[in-house]
Amino acid sequence: MTGMRCAGSRLVRAAVAGGLLTATGACGAGLPTYASARATAQAVELRTLLSALDELPEGLSARVRSPWRPPFRPRGHDCRAVFDAVSGRPPREGLAGTTAATFEGAHVGELAGVGLAAYEGSEASGPFEELREAMDGCAAVERDTPAEADSLAAADLPMPPVGDESAARRLVGRVGGYPYEMQFVVLRAGHALVAVVHAGLTPPDARLTRALADVLAREVGTLEP
Repeated sequence: MTGMRCAGSRLVRAAVAGGLLTATGACGAGLPTYASARATAQAVELRTLLSALDELPEGLSARVRSPWRPPFRPRGHDCRAVFDAVSGRPPREGLAGTTAATFEGAHVGELAGVGLAAYEGSEASGPFEELREAMDGCAAVERDTPAEADSLAAADLPMPPVGDESAARRLVGRVGGYPYEMQFVVLRAGHALVAVVHAGLTPPDARLTRALADVLAREVGTLEP
């Protein structure tokens, strides 16, 4: 019983860490690209947008926390691409600015991670398609190193379109041996890309996931190219 309590405590800490700790880990040579993109005027605009959100759905704290840190690093390339976009490492081609943040939910371990990216030109269609394909290809999520206690399988997440175009998926399974669910939405609004994860030990409310995506789509849609 003591072992179960310890494992549960580790999982809660890992889940909460997604909202409290800056994402670590690297994309090798891509790090300078992201560091540069985070320092642009577009990145400042995106950070200001996130910190000034005043229409967050009920159930999410308005306090902006550090970027989402996944409970573990996925083995597959497609799953890593989706996770990275939420953490502030979106597709690089044409990237003009990026930022990321996390909002805590009402339940223990519940959080909503948000990654925003602005692209050169008037649209972000190419990067959006890249992420949509990655989401389609992410059928199961496992650790880089095998761990039976950490495994999630993809399932449909029915959701009306958000922004100019969008895609949604849920991942359901176990993390640290305990039930866990992640709901992902990626969307494009003009030249901006939004990636959202709503996750927790308790199955997240898909209505809240959709409401957060709606708010973000409206806000980034006001940004100038």
